Amino acid sequence: MLYDHQTRSLWMHITGECFEGELLGKVLRRADTGRHTTWRDWRQLHPDTAVMAQDPRWLGRPADRGYFPREGARSGDPFVPPQFVPTIQTRDPRLELHDLVYGVRVGAERRAYPLRRLPRATPIEEDVGGVPVTIWFDEAARSVGAFDRRVRGRALAFERDDEGAIRDRDTRSLWILDGLCVEGAYQGERLSPLDGLMSEWYGWYATHTDTTIWQRY
Repeated sequence: MLYDHQTRSLWMHITGECFEGELLGKVLRRADTGRHTTWRDWRQLHPDTAVMAQDPRWLGRPADRGYFPREGARSGDPFVPPQFVPTIQTRDPRLELHDLVYGVRVGAERRAYPLRRLPRATPIEEDVGGVPVTIWFDEAARSVGAFDRRVRGRALAFERDDEGAIRDRDTRSLWILDGLCVEGAYQGERLSPLDGLMSEWYGWYATHTDTTIWQRY
């Protein structure tokens, strides 16, 4: 668990909420931190990015403390450390524990988008919590963009062109996975990102037991 040095209160890393200690009930304000993606993809879009240096105290020490002994193990793999499984007290069999989902919070509604179910030809468009949303998926980078699709007072509809680029249907303006329009009538406009994050299913469900799950009909 995470704790703060000032009060030793305990915090839930998925929600940013303090669940034990002097700061019980406090919630950290969410920063607009971009998206889960690969370094190559991010650097191509943001070549001036600074990179955080590794803490020298941890150089040469295993970062995972031996929980993932298999070479190449990564989030979303069909493997959960055996010593960790008994600690998962809240479960839901609709998905596997390790399934990667992109979870969004819109008003009082929680919705999970399982990456293995997302069509390669996203966007997905639907209403969540009364908000018209669009979900964009880059399979190669395992990256998801989730946005309120309203721009200039109207809800836009999006699609992929023949080359796989995202365009709105009305003006054929070109958009990138960060939600920014880079060419066309809406150039310079940016969609408002939803409050969401990438998580394995067990973590998202444990903190959002009222979540619904998107499925393709």
